[in-house]
Amino acid sequence: MRWLIMLMMGLSQSVWADENKIRQSILGINPAIQILAIAPVANTDLFEVSLGSGERIYITGDGSHFIAGDLYQVGTGGVRNLTDIGRQADRLAMLETLDPSTLVVFSPKGPVKHRLLVFTDIDCGYCRRLHQEVETLLEGGVEVQYAAFPRAGVGSESYQKYVSVVCAEDPQAAMTEAKLGVDPDPATCENAVADQFRLGQQLGISGTPTLIFENGEMQPGYSPAAELVSRMNQQGS
Repeated sequence: MRWLIMLMMGLSQSVWADENKIRQSILGINPAIQILAIAPVANTDLFEVSLGSGERIYITGDGSHFIAGDLYQVGTGGVRNLTDIGRQADRLAMLETLDPSTLVVFSPKGPVKHRLLVFTDIDCGYCRRLHQEVETLLEGGVEVQYAAFPRAGVGSESYQKYVSVVCAEDPQAAMTEAKLGVDPDPATCENAVADQFRLGQQLGISGTPTLIFENGEMQPGYSPAAELVSRMNQQGS
């Protein structure tokens, strides 16, 4: 047992030494780079470095070589994008700050099998197209949760429309009317529209609709509702 403890201590010290070299190498390129975490990539000689910008790079233990881009693992089960798996975990952690009570939610009449978070804009054409198919999602047991992402930014006309929707007596009905092109009656209240927009920016969202699945996977753009239901049933997400 003593030899195992000594081995673990040696490995720990080795990883710590590698981390120091990696930090020195990266900060030597640019001292302003924010390093959030450094972790060894299993079964490789690489380390994954999470940066404050939301990016990931892969670097050798001595800090002499690095890769900027996605890292894939090839195995008997197929190809896995290890970088995107990390991104999914990051998204889920960031989404913990999202208050569900501030969302405009459409729930199925029966049991909820899946939840789909959609960052949406009132005036976005493909957002409206997706909402026209919301009944298909609901029939498939999918709860649709709308978060605000007025593409023109806080204070814009689309932003004001979204505020009016969430502040309406019936936000779900107001959302449906707005998605049909009917301007909502002006309304104000305490709301999280600006906070949701900023969260979307932090997630790297630039367009709408942007869909986030329960496993943290993010999809920019529209897909037919029937395809989304099938996809979630297959993935269990």
